[in-house]
Amino acid sequence: MTIPLNQNPESFFPADILSSSQRDKPWRVAHTKSRREKALAHYLARTGIGYYLPMFSRQQSGNKRVRYSLIPVFNGYLFFQADDFERHKAMRSNHVARIIDVGDEKKLIKELSQIEKALSGSTKVYPYDFISKGQWVRVNKGPLKGVEGRIVRKDRNYRLVLSVESIMQSICVSIEADQVEPFNN
Repeated sequence: MTIPLNQNPESFFPADILSSSQRDKPWRVAHTKSRREKALAHYLARTGIGYYLPMFSRQQSGNKRVRYSLIPVFNGYLFFQADDFERHKAMRSNHVARIIDVGDEKKLIKELSQIEKALSGSTKVYPYDFISKGQWVRVNKGPLKGVEGRIVRKDRNYRLVLSVESIMQSICVSIEADQVEPFNN
């Protein structure tokens, strides 16, 4: 089902969920049923449960016209903050296949904040296989300044790979070699 661009859910609910000091509720990851990420986001917003659904815009052409779609970055995953009662509420939505409890919440928030910074920048974001190899780097200039990830080389270009370890998923952005500096994680 295609949703008009103006009826897509917000990426955040509430808008400051990644930066807010509301830490009384644990972070969880909803592994959704197929193609139900946006429906779950609408449901959580209606019930007042805070969530983050990272999305990017994709251009699709066909039938002599160009369409833009907002696509979830991680197919089948939505991050939300909920106590046990709200967790049960999310399960009853009929959009969730299972819920993953997050072990290291500070690490998850850092990973999600970096991904949001990459998505809000002017760089193109691509899905990427989860990797555990590669040199750790920190971006020292440009719109992604301060972002940390692994650097890989592909087709004479450098890519910065940003991962979310709790779901073993990654994205990458193109980057120039002089914009990063190595560091030990």
